[in-house]
Amino acid sequence: MALPIITALRQRSDLKESVLHTVQELAHRASLYGVVRVSYSYLAFKCHCSRRTVIRHIQRLIELKIIKKSVLWIKGNFCEINTYTFLLQWDKWMPAQGSDKTTRKFPRQEEGKKRGGLEEKIRLLDKGLRLLTPGSDAYQSSLAERERYRALLTESHGVKSPSSL
Repeated sequence: MALPIITALRQRSDLKESVLHTVQELAHRASLYGVVRVSYSYLAFKCHCSRRTVIRHIQRLIELKIIKKSVLWIKGNFCEINTYTFLLQWDKWMPAQGSDKTTRKFPRQEEGKKRGGLEEKIRLLDKGLRLLTPGSDAYQSSLAERERYRALLTESHGVKSPSSL
C-alpha cells in the first residue's frame, strides 16, 4: 500500500531530504487506510539518524499537516504507542502494477461458456470416476449423478446423444 502514498508525497515540494526519507519510511509501514504504528527508536534505526532527529521530523510533518499523531497510553506499564495517520490525499484504490504474478501461470478461462454449467459438472464427475473403485457405493452414486446431469443437458439443450458427452 506504500506506492500511492509515496507517489503523493513525492509531488510535494516542501519536503526536504531527511524529512522526506522519514515520511517515506512511515509510508512503507502504512496500512490500506494510511495508519502506522511505529516507535521512534525503530524509525531512527530505519532512517539512519538519532531518535531526537526523528522526533523533530515527526513534529515537522505534523506542522505541515501531512500526518496526525495520536498516543495510546497503556495503564500500569507506562508504555505509549504512537499511531500516525496520513492526512494527505492519495489514490486509495490504485491497482498494484505487476504484483499479481499468478495470473500469468494459468490459462485464460473460456469466455463463451458459463462456468459451473452442466458440461463442467459432467466433466468433473468423469474425472472423479477414474479415482473411485468400480462397484463401490461412491462410484455408483457418481454414475447416477452423471446420468442425471446428462439427462438434464439433453432436456435443456436438445442434445441428441447424451452418451457422446
